[in-house]
Amino acid sequence: MPRPLLGRHTVVATTDVDQAREAVAERFCAHYLALTKAGSHLDMVHNAAPLGEDVMLNYMRYGDEVRITPGTFEDFYLIQLPLAGTAKVKVGEQVVLADRTRASIGSPTEPVDMLWSDGCEKLQVYIRRSAVEEAAAGIGGSGPVVFDPTLDLGRPEVRDWMKMVRLAYDNVEAGGSLMSSPLVAAPYEQALIGGLLTVQPNTSLEVASATASPSVSRAVRMAVDLLEAHPERPWKVPDLAQRVGVSTRTLQEAFQRDLGTTPLEYWRRTRLDRARSDLLAADARATSVTEIAAQWGFFHLGRFSQAYRAQFQELPSQTLMR
Repeated sequence: MPRPLLGRHTVVATTDVDQAREAVAERFCAHYLALTKAGSHLDMVHNAAPLGEDVMLNYMRYGDEVRITPGTFEDFYLIQLPLAGTAKVKVGEQVVLADRTRASIGSPTEPVDMLWSDGCEKLQVYIRRSAVEEAAAGIGGSGPVVFDPTLDLGRPEVRDWMKMVRLAYDNVEAGGSLMSSPLVAAPYEQALIGGLLTVQPNTSLEVASATASPSVSRAVRMAVDLLEAHPERPWKVPDLAQRVGVSTRTLQEAFQRDLGTTPLEYWRRTRLDRARSDLLAADARATSVTEIAAQWGFFHLGRFSQAYRAQFQELPSQTLMR
């Protein structure tokens, strides 16, 4: 097992399930925790370093596969970034298959149920609920803020936000003084929170977008809903634009401005996501990569493998074997 991150800030290191559960409950919330396989062993490490009053960086691992069910996160948001292994995270009614290419976001009002794989390690960003809601109120939001639980780490704007997370982590890990200064920590926390509200779809962003540009925002949301609901259809941009009631050019420009991509690229990523889910769920002895690729409209295996590797940093055959 590699050296844990945030090693200067150890909260608990234990092989006892009860001790692990109690220690994490003190920092987060009460939860169910159990090893899932007979003969497995706990190798739990939790390190934590606060940036200020509202944001805390965490490193967490459990060793062998575990099931964790906190119910709801109560008064905080938790962005979970797998560093190794995978996790199946159910947030509300949505399931996130988290790995090095996508993270999960738990919101306080949504029930959460998690299955961490053997060897799963995560960098977790804890953000106080009140700080998020205060920041959302500043852009016209009101009430509870609920994030889309899937954070696509390949999106350019998300990569920019992750650079901010890594800068904070690198300074804390190195024992630097930058983040220990109130003059830096408080504004940096606000920048992290504001950045997350900006780059990740959430209920406050919908309110702000509707106020600023209702027709365009509605068109993008409608188009995304269609692409997500029916990724198997042979979509063309003019057909999609007609369905949502705007011109082809307007839809192209709205996607680029709001999501930093094109409708067809968004559709392609959606189909790749669905193919990945099928590969993870398939039996490698009974299913081939070619079959699953074809089901999602990828008929040239070489190009499919190239696009898949670019999005998920591994070949589809590797996913299927796992």
